[in-house]
Amino acid sequence: MKRELIAVVLAGGAGNRFWPLTTNKIVFPFLGSTLFDFSVRAALPKDVSRAVIVASRDNRDALGAVRLPIPSVTVLQQKPLGMADALLAAESEIAGSELLIVIADDLMDSGLIKRVVARGRSSGAFGVIPGWRSGKYFPGGYLKIKNNRIAGIFEKPGEGKTPSPYVGISGHYIRSSDVLLDEIKRTRATGDDVYERAMTSLMQHEEFVMEPYEGMFVSLKYPWQVLDSMENLLSTRIKSHRGKGVEIRDNVVIEGDVYLDDGVKIFENTKIVGPCYIGKNTIIGNNNLIRASHVGSQCITGFSTDITRSYIGDHCWFHTNYIGDSVVEREVSMGSGAVLANLRLDDGEITTRVGDTKIATGRNKLGGIVALGVRIGVNVSVMPGVKIGMGSMIGAGLVIDRDIAEESFVAGGISVAITKNTRAIQGNRDSFREKLS
Repeated sequence: MKRELIAVVLAGGAGNRFWPLTTNKIVFPFLGSTLFDFSVRAALPKDVSRAVIVASRDNRDALGAVRLPIPSVTVLQQKPLGMADALLAAESEIAGSELLIVIADDLMDSGLIKRVVARGRSSGAFGVIPGWRSGKYFPGGYLKIKNNRIAGIFEKPGEGKTPSPYVGISGHYIRSSDVLLDEIKRTRATGDDVYERAMTSLMQHEEFVMEPYEGMFVSLKYPWQVLDSMENLLSTRIKSHRGKGVEIRDNVVIEGDVYLDDGVKIFENTKIVGPCYIGKNTIIGNNNLIRASHVGSQCITGFSTDITRSYIGDHCWFHTNYIGDSVVEREVSMGSGAVLANLRLDDGEITTRVGDTKIATGRNKLGGIVALGVRIGVNVSVMPGVKIGMGSMIGAGLVIDRDIAEESFVAGGISVAITKNTRAIQGNRDSFREKLS
């Protein structure tokens, strides 16, 4: 008798690494929907009859309001103690079933999990795990492959110590939840790798196979990875579209796939280069340049604003700004001339601090990460990788070269000296003009 296939959606975790952004990462908005809609709703195969969502205290209410096309229930993981603890929290809901383990902050091709389930149900294997071939070291669980079977999972083994090039990602198919739960209860570990150790133990006497995958993959852990998720979704989900009531004025150039939602207005002499998403009722001002970016709803991008490879949330206001490779959450206002710089003078990799730890972002272009409700004054320069906490205000003319805590007021001054001018202008600018002709 075939068991019921239940999707257990792992959406707990503390989320501390996502600071300064205030929106829970599982429901972070993209393209008028949420990450959950793309990582879970669009990924679940029709074979799944029911879903169990494991939430944390931080996102229980938001996830409790999620609606799936199948029956679902939300359970609480009391503490962020890893995948094994999350499965045990859901034990009463998943007992006696086949399992599909979905990691809610993993984003990949929407057809991958469907292939995993189809292979699991047709092959007779106890488990099927999608193995993503990463081009560089990724801090995840690496699969050990032996005789075309998975022989183990090794969590964060370190660069140069990986047992294969394949990382296990969202979408684990397990033929019997009871067998897995029993193995988890028997497994002892001091770290957060109980799940990986339990699975490795099962692999010694049960058949596990890998479904290889080399497509795009993002695991949303840190705030700058919003840009990776945005790039993934823009490149795979966006097609050219013009909604109801869209107005496009003279001399506007639109290249590539650009989604213009209802009520968007684009004023003269602006250029938009796709893939781009522009949300409902947003006004794009004169002489703007917007490239490969997400701009939310009800925004105003005033005269001569450049938004490049950046995520902009809803209700943001700009005027004569440069925003490069940045994440701007929502209800953010930037005064004229303010910039979010994205490149170090030496073009080197940009680092940032997460708690007390210095983290390499893997990016040599990364601008500001600006949280809910921040206001930035005229002619402010925010240096690459700087994070600004919710509700802060930055006074005019400042250079911000360090993270700013939430609800801060940042002010400063520039000392000037005024004396009699004794310098004469040397020559004229005819030589400059000749170079322009």
